Amino acid sequence: MRKNKGFTLVELMLVVTIIAILAALAIPSYMSFTAKSRRTEVKYNLEAIYKTEIAWYGENKAFDNNFARIGWKPEGTIYFYTFSLGAGTEGVPLARNPMPAAAVPFANDNAFAAYGWGNIDSDATIDVWHIDHQKNMAFDVDDLGS
Repeated sequence: MRKNKGFTLVELMLVVTIIAILAALAIPSYMSFTAKSRRTEVKYNLEAIYKTEIAWYGENKAFDNNFARIGWKPEGTIYFYTFSLGAGTEGVPLARNPMPAAAVPFANDNAFAAYGWGNIDSDATIDVWHIDHQKNMAFDVDDLGS
């Protein structure tokens, strides 16, 4: 009598079911983690805009709404966000990433608000962040909370 070696169909189906359950649990967590890590781009660049504006203010006694004049340009490649101080943008082109109504960038003699916006999880909601002259950084629209 010959002894059969290998797995039965039931055993294979059980393994496939377990793998499917584990994937169903892991994939949403992974997607949330990657979306949160993409926010690093906006936080890093808004902090850099703040520092550049403060340096400009120290020399000129006024804030400016033009990135070229204050000397700020994002380092490296920008993948998800567009940035603005009011006059022009940097980062992802507006054709791919239009300015949402929640973004109201400006700069005048006494104050500024720089905005960054982008879609970090491929849904309809746009993540909108800002930083002001008092270094208050916050999100105006939370793409992950939608």
